[in-house]
Amino acid sequence: MLDAAEALVALERTVAAVKGDEAQESKFAKALATLQALSRKEGIPLAIVGGLAAIHHGYERFTKDIDVVVHSGDLDILARVAPRYGIKVIWKDPDGWHKLQCEGVPIDVVPEGRKPRKDAPTAIPGPKQLGVRQGADYARIAGWMETKLGSYRVQDRADVVQVIKAAAPAVLRRIRTRLGKVHAIYLGRFDELLAAAKEEKEQERERGGAK
Repeated sequence: MLDAAEALVALERTVAAVKGDEAQESKFAKALATLQALSRKEGIPLAIVGGLAAIHHGYERFTKDIDVVVHSGDLDILARVAPRYGIKVIWKDPDGWHKLQCEGVPIDVVPEGRKPRKDAPTAIPGPKQLGVRQGADYARIAGWMETKLGSYRVQDRADVVQVIKAAAPAVLRRIRTRLGKVHAIYLGRFDELLAAAKEEKEQERERGGAK
């Protein structure tokens, strides 16, 4: 179990990896570089979602793993070629929810076309729909929010609220437009979290916690 100081160091290194700061290379940076090499050489686009994408989009929080959305046709190929790049296959799931590991970092595969939860109104979009056509890259903010609003766990809601607080109004309008085209439920969830984010920002201003 990491104590508070170790957790802060780990967060700093994780954020540095996401932001491409080579001066603070960490296990996350090495794992991301390995995924990038595999993706490029094998022609398998990987859309990074989850906590790392939250950091990329403005919410610097601790995370222990890497979540990647993979095209349905590439799921078996990925599991087959991963060991060639030093990536361990911990669990090959028949539905594509593979568990991998690189540099000690868990890698969770999120399969395109599957439901993020049983009651989700839509299936998981593929890398192309998330803005990643080649290589390993971060899902665009609207697509990332779609994945979060689909799984909609407590952590997902917290991530969305914090990223909303860091986003510009024009970006939020574009996100809202996209979500409205995906499903009304996602639009409703986004509006609820947008209201929560505005309330939090107002409280922070009143308490001097935000400029």
